[in-house]
Amino acid sequence: MCKESIDVAAFIGAPLIRVFGGHVSPEIEDREPLFEPLARCNKEVAAYGAEKGVIVALQNHDNSNMAATAEDVLRILEETDHPNFSLILDTGQWQGSPGAGSRGESDPDVDIYSYIEQTASHAVYVRTKFYRNDSGKEEWLDYERIMAILRGVDYNGSLSIVYEGEAEGDDRVEAVRKAAAELRGLL
Repeated sequence: MCKESIDVAAFIGAPLIRVFGGHVSPEIEDREPLFEPLARCNKEVAAYGAEKGVIVALQNHDNSNMAATAEDVLRILEETDHPNFSLILDTGQWQGSPGAGSRGESDPDVDIYSYIEQTASHAVYVRTKFYRNDSGKEEWLDYERIMAILRGVDYNGSLSIVYEGEAEGDDRVEAVRKAAAELRGLL
């Protein structure tokens, strides 16, 4: 599927595709044996992408994904070890973040900003997540802090806005406008 996605991306001129860290059943307690085959597949896909001029980028994500923490992401990047394999940093989909698991609730034992700090230098693309911004400022994620982290690593790539909340009056277009205004103000 990834190779087909690369072919489509090359055809339409898209610079990258995203891949995930493999979905793992919550019942699997020992994920250790899964990292090597994941790295092997990532290398194969990254090499294919390089031939086509398309970057292959791992996106961190919770939901039984092997790329749910900074440690996991860094391990996958290191073990894949391919110059055409990079990271799409998703600000709201870390294990313990308010956008993953119990929506709106952060795990007090997890510092997602530390995850962002540890991985931001590897990112070629950032997906900014917005969940609650009726006031014009995101309530679940601290974008002042996130933008400071990105500036700290001289991030110079694209930012996309992904709205996953329920807008007041269900006006999702206005919620995205507010998100764009917040980000522009911080940039």
